[in-house]
Amino acid sequence: MSLTIYFLRHGETTASRTGGYCGALDPDLTPEGYQMAEDFAAAYKSLPWVAVFSSPLRRAVATAKPLCEAAGISMQLKAGLKEIDSKETPPAVQNAVV
Repeated sequence: MSLTIYFLRHGETTASRTGGYCGALDPDLTPEGYQMAEDFAAAYKSLPWVAVFSSPLRRAVATAKPLCEAAGISMQLKAGLKEIDSKETPPAVQNAVV
C-alpha cells in the first residue's frame, strides 16, 4: 500500500503577485488566484482523494474549496497549517522563502 501526499500552495494574492510574503496576514485571492484554484480542481478532481486539509486562512480555504466541491469531500481546517508570522521569521529564512 502506498500513500501519496499533495501539497498545494494557495492561489495568487495581491501580496504574492508582487513577490511579497503574506505570513499571518489574511489577504483574499486575486481573480487570477481563484482561476488557479479552479484549474487545479479541474486537473486533479479525478484522483482518489481521501482527505483535504487546509489552513483556516482565507487564501488557503479559497484555494482548496473548488477541489473539495469537485471531488465531493469535506475540507478539514487545521490551525497548525497556518503560515508563520513573518515578523517572527529571521530575515535569512524570509529571503529563502521569497
